[in-house]
Amino acid sequence: MRINFVMSNNVSSGIFNAIIKYFQKYLPDGDELYVTEHPLNNMDIYHYHRPNLEKHLLENSVVTVHHDLEDTDPWFDVTEFMDKYNQADEIICLNSLQKNILEENEKLSNTTIIPHGVDKSLFSSEKKVVEKNKKLNIGIVSKRYGRRVKGEALLYELFKRLDINNIRFTFVGEGRTVEHTLAISYGFESVVYEALPYSLFNNLYSELDILLIPSLFEGGPANIPEALYTRTPIIGRKIAMISDVIDEGVNGYFLTGDPRLDASLINNLAKNENSIYTKLLSNINNYIPDILSWKEVVQLHVETYRKTINRNNDV
Repeated sequence: MRINFVMSNNVSSGIFNAIIKYFQKYLPDGDELYVTEHPLNNMDIYHYHRPNLEKHLLENSVVTVHHDLEDTDPWFDVTEFMDKYNQADEIICLNSLQKNILEENEKLSNTTIIPHGVDKSLFSSEKKVVEKNKKLNIGIVSKRYGRRVKGEALLYELFKRLDINNIRFTFVGEGRTVEHTLAISYGFESVVYEALPYSLFNNLYSELDILLIPSLFEGGPANIPEALYTRTPIIGRKIAMISDVIDEGVNGYFLTGDPRLDASLINNLAKNENSIYTKLLSNINNYIPDILSWKEVVQLHVETYRKTINRNNDV
């Protein structure tokens, strides 16, 4: 099977580069991957990752919904995407919220969910322990965007209300020196890594007590399976993959968007009020992470490709 990843422009993307790497590594023998800006001739499958940039999709086309369908950014103009989704033979969603929107609002039934995976050769699922007299280390792992779509407004309000004596921050991602500097100005201990090598991400999660995701919109994000697999509790808005995988009080909590309520929750976790953090960590340590490996993710894609080809051949 000849698979053409159609990227539609030559703009580099960290998550796309990672996905391509895993496909190249885990595709079954005999299957071939071609990554091009424009579609090639005589391919068996055309997998479009930026379908909104295409005029039309070719036969045996698959698209992935990499973004939040409720995102208000003009770049994600829903009409541009929906026109192409209607042309696609198969639509791959990263989470059930995307699938539900496409099915209920757009009446599209050719959808399947394949979330991001985790590199189990790199990450460890070793259990964590509660360390006494240690500040709760809250991690923010995401690139910073000018339109503050990653929830910076809520984060800034949390800075005003969180306990500097019990909480410290670790920021990872391009541009995060801004939040690191602001956290320090409020009196928090903080470190920042704008360009942390991916090989060190397992060490990063081993040091984090909480992964905080205050984002307004997300497609994945990719750090969700990484955190869960490394038994790092997650606190985030009820969006994207978070809504599918967080069992509140078991492996994380949902943010309300109200800084007073959210700060109260985080402060209680930091102080371990009524053993709330101990119980959370005990739950997540006893919970077997049901997280797909990237090898399994690639296999699910291959099954989807073959299903698409067979369905079209039967027509």
